[in-house]
This record gives sequence, structure tokens and C-alpha cells, in this order.
Amino acid sequence: MSAARSKVNVRKAIVLWLLCGSLLDQCAEAQDRTLRFAGEVARGLTFRKNIGRGLDFVLKPLREQGPGDPNGWTIKVSPRGSSPDSKCDDFVWVVTPPFRSGNPRYLSTEYGNTAQEAVGNSPREFRFVLNCEDFKTEYSRVERVLWPYNYSEKDVEESLAKLGTSPTGTGLLWIKDSKFRPGEKSTEPVKYGEIHWIKFEVEIKFPEDSRKPPKP
Repeated sequence: MSAARSKVNVRKAIVLWLLCGSLLDQCAEAQDRTLRFAGEVARGLTFRKNIGRGLDFVLKPLREQGPGDPNGWTIKVSPRGSSPDSKCDDFVWVVTPPFRSGNPRYLSTEYGNTAQEAVGNSPREFRFVLNCEDFKTEYSRVERVLWPYNYSEKDVEESLAKLGTSPTGTGLLWIKDSKFRPGEKSTEPVKYGEIHWIKFEVEIKFPEDSRKPPKP
């Protein structure tokens, strides 16, 4: 083999190695931005899973005061170690509309859903902000949109235009199995049933720039 041909082959090998390395890096980054896991939870209990970036995926049980109360869970993403009473505890609700009616984050018998309807609604898609600063920003926008009479017309229009524009991750939850007592809407009073247990799978995707620190 000539020296010239040998140099060409070496160059090809280097280019191929660099290309493969780049592709592997891209694949690794894509995998790092996507997380999949499975879980199960029984009525009245909390499910919490570390999803990275200082965040937890949470299924928070509804507080039941007595028989017939809505039961099930609310889908949340919260800062790791945060208290349920923290003002910065639910990164999902501020960017997952609708805000005044049934919502994918309500895995429960709220808003007129029977137990069988709640567990049959799958997959459930939701979004979430990535930090408390963006939570406060989106909370302020939602507040202006939902209660516009407390703010100027300019503030309301600006909030409506920018609502949900903070960097967000996305999530999907599939209910794979469940145990429940069916509800009956035809009865008076309406009996919505009870969700006793669910088995589920979740996929979480982060945006590409989610590791960048927030702007001061």
C-alpha cells in the first residue's frame, strides 16, 4: 500500500471515529433527557420518584374527609425534599391547562369522573416548569388570566400572551392495571366509586437546555 493511500485511510478512520463519537454523544444526551419508570400505589398513599434535575415526580393522594369524597391522586412534579405545604411545590399545574375544570393531572374522581373513567383515561399528558423561579413567573401569569378584574388590561393581555412560555419538561403517564369499585352516575346522589390501587408507567422528557442555570 502506498504512503498516500495509507494517509487517506487514516484520515477516513479519524473522520469515522469522530462521527461515531459525536453520534454516541448525541444519543447519550437524548437518553439523559428522557426518563422512563414504572410504579404502583395504593389508595391514600403517596408515590414519589427522583427524576433528576433536583425534581421528584409525585402522585399525591386526595384528602378524604368522609365516605363519598373524591378519591385518587394529583400528578405533580416538585423540588426534591420540598414540603407539601410549600408555596413552590407543584410545577405541573401552572403550565397544564385547563385551570378551572377537569385536567389530565387529576387521576381521581374529581370533576364528575367515576372511578372507571379516571383509570381509563390513559395516557395522561402533562407539562412542568423546571425551577421555583419559573413557577413564580407562571403562577403570576395564571393568576392574572384567571382573575383579570384585579389587574390592568395591559397586564392581563401580556400574561395571556406569555402564559406557558417558560422552559418546560413534558410527561406521559399510562395506567397499566388497576383495582377499583365502579361508580354510578345515574344514582341520586351520584356515587363516583373508589380507586383502590393503580399500576402505571411514566415517561419524562426534559428540554435540551434544562441544565442551564436560570437567568438572574
